[in-house]
Amino acid sequence: MAPKDENIRLLVSLGIAGVMVAGILLLVSKLTSKPISSNSTPSMVSPEFKVPSSPEWMSRGERILVTADKTEEKEAAIKAFNSSDFGTAIIKFQASLQKQRNDPETLIYLNNAKIGNSKSLKVAAIAPIGTSLNEAQETLRGVAQAQDEVNSSGGINGVPLQVEIVSLNNSGQLTKIDDQLVKDNSLLAVVGFGRNEDLYRQNSLVRVSPNSARGQSGANNTQRLGDSKYVFNISPNRVIFNQALAEYIVKKQRRTNIVICRDSSSINNQTTSSTERPNQEIVKEYNDLINRFGGKVTDTECDLGAGNFSASNFIAKATSDGAEAVLLIPRFTNINPVIDIAKENRGRLALFGSQQLYSGRVLKFGQGDVKGMVVAVPWHRDANRNMSPGNSFAEKAAKLWGGEVSPRTATAYDAMQVIIAGLKEDSTRQGLQKVLSSPNFMAMGATGKIQFTQSGDREGGVFLVKIEPCDPTRPCPSGTGYDFVLVQ
Repeated sequence: MAPKDENIRLLVSLGIAGVMVAGILLLVSKLTSKPISSNSTPSMVSPEFKVPSSPEWMSRGERILVTADKTEEKEAAIKAFNSSDFGTAIIKFQASLQKQRNDPETLIYLNNAKIGNSKSLKVAAIAPIGTSLNEAQETLRGVAQAQDEVNSSGGINGVPLQVEIVSLNNSGQLTKIDDQLVKDNSLLAVVGFGRNEDLYRQNSLVRVSPNSARGQSGANNTQRLGDSKYVFNISPNRVIFNQALAEYIVKKQRRTNIVICRDSSSINNQTTSSTERPNQEIVKEYNDLINRFGGKVTDTECDLGAGNFSASNFIAKATSDGAEAVLLIPRFTNINPVIDIAKENRGRLALFGSQQLYSGRVLKFGQGDVKGMVVAVPWHRDANRNMSPGNSFAEKAAKLWGGEVSPRTATAYDAMQVIIAGLKEDSTRQGLQKVLSSPNFMAMGATGKIQFTQSGDREGGVFLVKIEPCDPTRPCPSGTGYDFVLVQ
């Protein structure tokens, strides 16, 4: 009986030892597993690691925010990203881009997946996905192109740039977005607009807006001279645009009697809505500027947002009032009255327009009726082409996205270039602010040399463009037969 008991005890001991060895090996394998680096071949990551949760309107790759560009491959990539299977996510995001080449959300997620769990520098990009998808896509293309370029060239001092997309679904959400972003200590900068500039200052978080300081939807512009600047604007102050166009109308084109068409329409029925109020401010600014340059604004009534607006009645009244030109200031979602005026005008009055009319829709529906219209814009594809022949932003963008891009893409790209240039000097929140606030700071972007005034506004950067027929011997960039040509 004793030998039998000894054998049993031996077998039990060996079993216990085997379990302990297996446990040790499992523990060692977990401790020695490494995250994917930006330069390594993608591999499976431990399924125990989960991507941190975030609000449903934010994503680094955890969810699809732009559902219009959804593909099966993109959905599979999102699932893999959430499981930290970044190798599969990369393959699936790449496959989705083969189907949807001009989808910036997927390109951003692809670059984030390549980073995986490695060290990175994090930037957020606010885009109005839920309010204006075209505007959001144009913005995200600029952000995605800048991220792709810097990460493909080795990152910022060897560290890749991660982008978190923030979907703005309504202007009332801005406060919630601001609060969420400033409390994220891993976030170094924000691209986009916000509501509370003091909040960014109090939390030492830099925000670079692709737009100008005035006229940003829902924005509460509280930055004052003498304050430490934490908000910077890629487009010049709105008054600079208005001044350039007003001076061109009166002094260069010698049109001294001008009709201004405002737009009282809005997304709600308030008497003076948040949409209408900036429009009224612009009208007053143009009035003052035209008078300063020696012109006169006629008393002709023109409200593009009026329910009973008649283009034929307006043109007849403007002509009898002695008008020589029409300055059109519509909402970007209300260009139909502008097209009606152009058709009824038949070339009798010179046409000029605000930035909202720098649109493919104007070319498509206006055709020959809008020929000769001049618009002030923050960028044109030919503006800085001579600075880098064959390798300009416009050419690289067309190659990446498969077609021409808008000024909004260019200014979003430049917002990223400013942040990238600053992070190369100092990759902390406070350090980035000091770099961008320096009077010697300068970055190069799609719109040329970028420098800021003491108030954080962009210096210079206004271009005038005119609608002209495309050269029949060459491809027409807009595909409409007409295009915006840089005014020399």
